Amino acid sequence: MKRWMTGAFCVLWACTTWAGANANSARKLAEASMLVSGWIEVMPDGAVHQYTLDHPEKLPPAVVDLMQKAAPNWKFHLTDGIHAIHRAKMSVRIVAKRVDDTHDSISIASATFGEPNATPTDHVTQKNKPALTFPRDALMEGFGGTVYLVLRVNRQGRVEDAAVEQVNLDEYSDERSMDLARRSFSNAALVGAKRWTFHLPTTGTHVNDPSWQVRVPIHFIAYGARADVTYGTWAAYIPGPHQSIPWLKDESQASQSPDAIPPGSIADAEPSMQLISALGGT
Repeated sequence: MKRWMTGAFCVLWACTTWAGANANSARKLAEASMLVSGWIEVMPDGAVHQYTLDHPEKLPPAVVDLMQKAAPNWKFHLTDGIHAIHRAKMSVRIVAKRVDDTHDSISIASATFGEPNATPTDHVTQKNKPALTFPRDALMEGFGGTVYLVLRVNRQGRVEDAAVEQVNLDEYSDERSMDLARRSFSNAALVGAKRWTFHLPTTGTHVNDPSWQVRVPIHFIAYGARADVTYGTWAAYIPGPHQSIPWLKDESQASQSPDAIPPGSIADAEPSMQLISALGGT
């Protein structure tokens, strides 16, 4: 087995030390994952002009190869009507799975793309962010995880609506325990996020919008776990089910993937550059 995949599954099985049927369930659900960031340039017709990866020397060669095969074949729908090259940040979640005892796979699970050719003042940014309370029941069970929220921010900079789009866990357990952990993290994130306030855009095409939809990841770190993940390394990843948001446009939910948003960032939930092709590039 290649060294990069060995490292992925050493990390992965560290959080899935179960026997019998539970071990088999873990192999089906658990993944080793990493976020890869960079920039992408898109032509007015939606074809990729070029892309760059941040610190490719820190990434496993198989990840770099995967991006080389997929990214040049992506196709985008552009809604701003600007006939120029669009340059935007991109973040891609790569996952490694154990197929069986002798075969593994690597693929692009999700991706998100920033607003093209934008400046910081074109976006909603964080103003005040009171700390969230870690749910005690999840803490006692040793869970950590990330809640991906969609927020609607009004013209007063306050959260008018909030919904949970997905919850990923850092540890595997039985279905009931994981479901309870996801609910606990969701409730804590929703309660906390409704107390946040934001700076509104002062430039750009959306400066006069009546409200703004943004995606925000909230990471709950289990006691004793590392607060950061080194770029280019694998981390355990138990993906949760995706929830539809009634007040978010269907095309926005289909084109952007919440769990590809880097921790600590805010992403536009309705960007003007939307991926319309398969992530694999075919």
